[in-house]
Amino acid sequence: MSILKPITAIILLAILNTSCSSTKSNTYWVNSTKKKCDSGAGKTQCLQVFKGDDLEQAQWTYFYAPIDGFTFEPGYYQKIKVSETPKEQKNIPADASSISYKLIEVLEKKQDTKIALHDIWVVTHINEEAITSTEKAPSLEINLTEMRVFGNDGCNNYTGDIKDITSENIIFGAIASTRKMCFDMNIPDTYNEALNNVVSYQRDKLNLYFYDENGNRILSFKKVDKYAFA
Repeated sequence: MSILKPITAIILLAILNTSCSSTKSNTYWVNSTKKKCDSGAGKTQCLQVFKGDDLEQAQWTYFYAPIDGFTFEPGYYQKIKVSETPKEQKNIPADASSISYKLIEVLEKKQDTKIALHDIWVVTHINEEAITSTEKAPSLEINLTEMRVFGNDGCNNYTGDIKDITSENIIFGAIASTRKMCFDMNIPDTYNEALNNVVSYQRDKLNLYFYDENGNRILSFKKVDKYAFA
């Protein structure tokens, strides 16, 4: 009996040392917004991470697993240090991560300036021409939490995805709209054409400007507190 106890203790210590040695730490940035993804169990909102330093050149990748102890904050980039521990194969459910992640510490936090776009905007100019009738002015709601846009083009309601956004560029996905025909379709048609050509933006206080690939200002907006979509 006196021999077995030390042997058992040595085996347990070896197992613990093996477990500890298999755990490693990693550092990466977490994006300020989540993105729609397919987790295997259905559509959800995933974290995005970047293992680098230059946020302007970040190549974000989906992060499907939970990070124990980490709190996501919309509108803030967070640089975090995380421990990564492999799970025992027999304890891994289908479609689950084979690694257990746990927050060690938040190393840095930066406010995302583009979060200021998360608002409701009304068009004041299309291709530098002023919209004189506020009743017919197209509207745009930017929702960075869902990475979507909503609005009214002056006739029809529309909705679409934001494919990508940085501190200077914004790219929209396919935009779907209702099919109502209005008496004057000039503003809706011109607005929709301009919206499909947007590649960059600039925000100046309560004003938002969209530009095409040649740097031409094609849409100008002003911030509003609310807007009743038709």
